[in-house]
Amino acid sequence: MEEKKGLLLNRLQIIGYLLYFLILLGERLAALILSVRHGGVYALTSGNVFNYIAYGITAASFVAGVALCVKPSIEMGKALFGGSAFSFETRSKGLCVAGAAILFGGMMHTGFTLAGLQFVSYGFLIGAMIVKCVEDCLNGKNKFLAISSVIYLTLFAMAIPVCYISFMDLPLRISFFAFEFVAVFVLVPCFFVMLGDFLKEGSDVFRFQYPVLLFVLSGAVVALKWKEEINFFVLIFLALTEAFYLSFGLVARRKRKALASEAKGE
Repeated sequence: MEEKKGLLLNRLQIIGYLLYFLILLGERLAALILSVRHGGVYALTSGNVFNYIAYGITAASFVAGVALCVKPSIEMGKALFGGSAFSFETRSKGLCVAGAAILFGGMMHTGFTLAGLQFVSYGFLIGAMIVKCVEDCLNGKNKFLAISSVIYLTLFAMAIPVCYISFMDLPLRISFFAFEFVAVFVLVPCFFVMLGDFLKEGSDVFRFQYPVLLFVLSGAVVALKWKEEINFFVLIFLALTEAFYLSFGLVARRKRKALASEAKGE
């Protein structure tokens, strides 16, 4: 691939990650300031224990996210304005840890939540993944693996449930709260581990344990709240993720292993 084209694609990826950091952190900062009295049953002053937990997680996520995104953001900024390329392959760990720390807060529904703005930030993250896919395809890497990886990662991310309040009967409500918080703290790291794998050369995005965890945790969250409200968004993306994995993920795993064997044979 031409050097200028490669640098342009690298810069587009940088912009995607930087805007993901900036927009989601800004939205969550507004939430921390305005959620104290704003949002009715979601307001911190409403006295509901859920709000104390969600607000505390959001605050911790914001502080950790700011601290962790400083280094990768500075490095990406230097590459963006200095005319050099940022090595996503070698620096993926710090980037993904920072992204996960911020997203924990993004998955908490607080008294002041701008869902549209959150989706814009996620859109920039997905956009960065798509640019990486284009870059891989132009560099002669396996197009099926690159494209299927981006689609799978996007579907997986959309199938992670946001933590919402509930007013179901107490035993069921406790189970629901437990599963939705566990789902966030297990599945968000899973997504960013897979994203790190996608950014690295030759890593396997389609390991079987991730769709299993998604099926169990997201499925439990949807099932437990079924009588009170059906979360069609998570339900649809959960079904799409599992169907895509069974249809294309298993094929991608075999193809990845075949390419790795061929490389070793050489």
